[in-house]
Amino acid sequence: MRLSNRLRMVAGMVPCCNAVADVGCDHAYLSVWLLREGTARYAYACDVRKGPLAKAAETIRFFHMQERAETVLCDGLAGLRPGDAQVIVMAGMGGELTTRILTDGEEVATAADTLILQPQSDWELVRKRMYAMGYAIADEQCVYEDGKYYLCLRAERKGTKEPAYSGAEFSYGRILPDRGDMTYLAWLTEECDKKTAMLLRLAEADTPAAAERAESAAEELRELVGVIRRFGV
Repeated sequence: MRLSNRLRMVAGMVPCCNAVADVGCDHAYLSVWLLREGTARYAYACDVRKGPLAKAAETIRFFHMQERAETVLCDGLAGLRPGDAQVIVMAGMGGELTTRILTDGEEVATAADTLILQPQSDWELVRKRMYAMGYAIADEQCVYEDGKYYLCLRAERKGTKEPAYSGAEFSYGRILPDRGDMTYLAWLTEECDKKTAMLLRLAEADTPAAAERAESAAEELRELVGVIRRFGV
């Protein structure tokens, strides 16, 4: 069984546990991988769609994992009880959806020891939600695959909150800039180029609406440049 670099990154951040919940499991490749590697003793493969969940069941049967995994048809965490899973994984969905699932299923989410989240967008929303729920971000990783950058966060329940995040840290994180991760720097640089190009287009538009948007976009760019400078470039 082979995982994409993105899913291998996610799998590598999952700590050993009795049970893992793979929310938005699709084909359940990640669930089965974690079981075969001995990372988890049991897996809940959850999805809101019947089609992917049927394929997940096929994967579980193919690898003879029926006694160690079950499929759960549910929206987000609605099909789980608090304490069912010590680790909750949500990979490959948008940041707004990830945040909504955490909010709607907060009772289940906060009963878990660890959250492994790989949102495709809106990382600021996800970080803010985890922080509000009392989680501390313990690790972040970034990979590049098939023309896209993917970021994964691991958050853990702790007795006290970690030091408050700044606005820029909610947007771009604290760990990867401190680590000097070069893959993440490449993504930040790409984002900087996009924001610079957008500012030029807004300047050419020369309208009141464009001028208002340009003001906020310029602040976003200054914030991003400040993060990039932490890499010493």
